[in-house]
Amino acid sequence: MKHLCIYLTMALLATFSLRAGEMVEHGSHSGDKTTISYAMWGGKTEIENSRRILARFVEEFPHLRVSVAVYPWGQYWAKLQTQAASGLAPDVISLYSKNQGVWISRGALLPMDELVKSSRLDLSAYHEAAIENCTWQGKLFCFPIEIALRTLVFSTDRLEESGIPREEWPRADKALNWEEFLKLCRRLTLRNPDGTFRQYGFAVGYDFNQTLLRMRGGEIFDRLVDPSCPNIVGNAALEEGLRDLFLPQYGERCMLGEVPLSSGAFMSADSILLSSRVALGTTGPWALVQLTQSGVRFGLSPMPRNTHPSQLIGVNSLGIFSASKHPHEAWELIRFMASGKIQPLFGKSLKGVPALKAARDSIVKNDLGIKGCEAFLHDLPIAKPNLSCANSYVPAALDKWLAQLERRLDEEYDSRLSALPRENGNIAPGEHEEFSQGMNDFVGAEVSRRLPRLDAELRIAFARSVKPNLGLFELYVLPVLLVLLLAALAAAYLNWVKKQERKKHYGRPARDWIGYAFLAPWLAGFALFVAGPVLCAGVLSFTDWNMIRPPEWVGVSNYRELLGDERFWLGIKTTTLYALCVIPLSLGGGLFTAGLLTCNIRGRDALKAIFYFPSLFTGAAAAALWVNLFHREYGVVNYALSFLGINPVNWLGESHAFLTVILMNLFWVGGAMIVYYAGMKQVPQSLYEAAEIDGAGALKKFTAITIPLLSPVILFMVVMTTIGAFQIFTPALFFATDSTKIGSPGDSLRFYSVNIYDEAFNNLRMGRACGYAIILFLIIFAITMAQMKLSRLFVHSEIDSRED
Repeated sequence: MKHLCIYLTMALLATFSLRAGEMVEHGSHSGDKTTISYAMWGGKTEIENSRRILARFVEEFPHLRVSVAVYPWGQYWAKLQTQAASGLAPDVISLYSKNQGVWISRGALLPMDELVKSSRLDLSAYHEAAIENCTWQGKLFCFPIEIALRTLVFSTDRLEESGIPREEWPRADKALNWEEFLKLCRRLTLRNPDGTFRQYGFAVGYDFNQTLLRMRGGEIFDRLVDPSCPNIVGNAALEEGLRDLFLPQYGERCMLGEVPLSSGAFMSADSILLSSRVALGTTGPWALVQLTQSGVRFGLSPMPRNTHPSQLIGVNSLGIFSASKHPHEAWELIRFMASGKIQPLFGKSLKGVPALKAARDSIVKNDLGIKGCEAFLHDLPIAKPNLSCANSYVPAALDKWLAQLERRLDEEYDSRLSALPRENGNIAPGEHEEFSQGMNDFVGAEVSRRLPRLDAELRIAFARSVKPNLGLFELYVLPVLLVLLLAALAAAYLNWVKKQERKKHYGRPARDWIGYAFLAPWLAGFALFVAGPVLCAGVLSFTDWNMIRPPEWVGVSNYRELLGDERFWLGIKTTTLYALCVIPLSLGGGLFTAGLLTCNIRGRDALKAIFYFPSLFTGAAAAALWVNLFHREYGVVNYALSFLGINPVNWLGESHAFLTVILMNLFWVGGAMIVYYAGMKQVPQSLYEAAEIDGAGALKKFTAITIPLLSPVILFMVVMTTIGAFQIFTPALFFATDSTKIGSPGDSLRFYSVNIYDEAFNNLRMGRACGYAIILFLIIFAITMAQMKLSRLFVHSEIDSRED
């Protein structure tokens, strides 16, 4: 039964197929070959590099061949988990340090200690921070291949324009201290008289805030790899570090914080210098290729130093899937990629810093000839691993708290700035200094006020990973009672449907089997691909299943935790509000445009095509287009508003993102219009002619004739729109910076379906995700039944007319 549940659930999830990668093998070897499967993320460059490396591998090991599957970063983890559940997981898995803790703790990876020992591999030859990042509870579960770290990048054009002498520019072989760095940011920050920015001195990049916190001695957790508790209460260094961090960003604002970066105001933080409005930023080796090809003139320098010099690194590593049938052959591939023959290739191609110490200089002698890359090596002796946690709720809670704090600071900054006295639109002299001091005081007070909340949220997140002790009643009795209740409700529903069929006198019972015979193919598909997976999802909702290990029965534990989870209620609230906005929008917009097209107006065929054309876009394409239309900097919407004297609106920020998604439904009004238009054309013209004779106007004809006779179509569209509204998901995925932060900005797009995805693929808790899905099914079913019942009050049909 367990395996049947798994495979049927896969039918529900597995619209995937392993992306057809290529098979790399030795062409002239005619003997038996063992196939190793290898999964990685990346694009064209990564594919080309991997092809060259694997070609050398099979040349050295002709008895092995490698089947490579490459996925985009946003799809990689979901694909990998689904493959693991279906028994198709690759032998060798590409991992990133921030995600690997979840996979290690779920038993997905094979410990490598014995393999390392048997091959006599010297771990001291690799950077200590990289090995530490891959070690979990004293065991090595993955092997570091390349180190992902960032350093300062500056635009030489901006520094030349500022008139700063070259001897005062940042250097690749020496780090600025914090005061020197602040002085440079202030000098490169250029403001307009109205308070807006002509140029930003520095734009905060990925993990910059966490790195600077460590440099101030601000440790949030007891340790960074597999933390067990927060370290916030009584941590004066953390509070002081947060103040020093956010004062330049939201006080005097000589630094641009993460809020405008993540809300669509700029491109990727790693390639921030593509914007001529930024002088300093942070970047990694992988982004230097794009900057060079785009003609950006830049220089590199180590991260600025503070009282506790430090550098946080991420590690790209390789692991062996725990159920691999060829672990030793997989280890040969990993060892080959970590060898001195291959490691320099990662540095030369600027993928990252090689994990092998002996290959570190290869990044300096890179293939593109980019100067200053020794800046990436400067901080390696003081490097520490980035946060890697088995409990995915912990980093999510930290990110959420930081984002909320920054949004509050950003909103206060904008509010106070707009309230400053102005002369001809320009800020009065002397006002800005007083404004900056006031913001500095606000930043310090807000940090102090919110820190206790961070401690509470992190402790709640840590507690969520502790399994509760359940009694027999919760484990077995209550699940049986719930199943019996649902079975009774299903039987009652089927009985009601049967009674309705008898009342309507549909067909003759003797010939029913003919209809069922024609329906048999559809019924078989429905039972296999819909009903079966739904029933199995119901069974799995009573289990703890991460799609890697076998399901473990936990009774009603998942449902109990859902009811106590604020994200569950937030998902219901957000989705319900979305449905209440979208249903009238679809109904009103569709009826209005359809009614307009039934009128004898010039060019109605062209209008029909114009209205309908946007509905041909898929949800993903429409979401991507909408994000660009509402872009803060170059979006068409803000450009049009500028002619009305309206300042740019951050449509993709937390305060406006939900409204933007609501407005997106205007894009699909054409689909509803076509259905309503087809229904209106079926209304007999004689009824309108008779109404005109009686003196009825256009509005009276529409309300007394069109709407009643169109009511079955309206009911159909309302039901389908309701179902679609409660299943809304795609916009939330496209508005997020990546799939691990789905629902952002903040929790403004925390739709119910987002919780299902988040639990299943970000938290690896498929059992809990199935619980979410079953509740959603029941909610939609109940609303649909209520709509069908209420439809008797307003739906007019020809059958009802004949019976009357």
